[in-house]
Amino acid sequence: MTPTGGTRGPYPPNVDPARLRLLRRCAMLGALLVAAVIGLSAFMRLSASGLDCPTWPSCYGEALQRAQAGMAPATTPSEGVALARMAHRLLAMALLPLALLLAFAGLTVRPQPWRGRWHTLAALALIVFLAALGRATADARLPIVTIGNLLGGFVLFALFWRMAALATTTQPPVLRWRMWPLLALLALVIEITLGAMVSGGYAALSCLSLTDCANAWSQPLATLDPWREPRFTTLATPIHAEGALSHVLHRYAALICTVLLCAAALSLRRDGRTRDALAIVALTALVVALGIASVAAGMPLFVVLLHNLASALLLAVTVNAVRGADAISR
Repeated sequence: MTPTGGTRGPYPPNVDPARLRLLRRCAMLGALLVAAVIGLSAFMRLSASGLDCPTWPSCYGEALQRAQAGMAPATTPSEGVALARMAHRLLAMALLPLALLLAFAGLTVRPQPWRGRWHTLAALALIVFLAALGRATADARLPIVTIGNLLGGFVLFALFWRMAALATTTQPPVLRWRMWPLLALLALVIEITLGAMVSGGYAALSCLSLTDCANAWSQPLATLDPWREPRFTTLATPIHAEGALSHVLHRYAALICTVLLCAAALSLRRDGRTRDALAIVALTALVVALGIASVAAGMPLFVVLLHNLASALLLAVTVNAVRGADAISR
């Protein structure tokens, strides 16, 4: 699937096609690197939390429980996690020079600067922020750390995706804001934040069935505080009871988000952006299906990772749809 930001046709005479192709390829490379970093980061985080561990679910959150009790870790990180950590660092380091190249190339385009230059500057700031967050919170156990890393990675992916779309536009576009995609984007950000709360708050087992979720609404709003360290009610069955509220809100937000994304797709279809509309519908269906499958199958690591990556791609496509070019027919 290729990012689209306008209609295809001959390049305007005042834009160098070779420069646009370079910008597009660099932006797509950046998007691929960020997607890999997101996947590796999720793999390390979820593996550390005990997701899909050998004695699931009793081993879920074992590392956190032992840390809270002042005990040493029961096991050392697996070889797969060690390799993932090394690859994560190498790919993350490659992002900075790539973003600098995009910024320099975008700012020096003549006779008029590239419209994606502001996205490159935002990407640079976000890369620095994520690097600082990773260094400062390497062993942090608060949900806010997961929220910051996950949202930051998703937004960075969306920025590179949008840059590729802006470098694909081959005619001077008439841009306008679109209400339904904007509402869908806001709902999607809230949904992703709640999902990060569930993950970072060790709430995977807090609300698996209707019976488990029955008491969620009785939880105080303070349980949504991302600066609260999760505490398990029992050690034999690692359930963080206070995580039920974030879990059930994540599910209800998913319903609202799905409706708004479908409305956004209809709006895009009326504007003649059929490809973007179909992409939003297909990705929404995939994210929902993977979310249901992960709960039904007992949170298998591979399915949860796919759910993360599909959500990042859905966010990127929705960001690109918020402000895009009208079709020629309009």
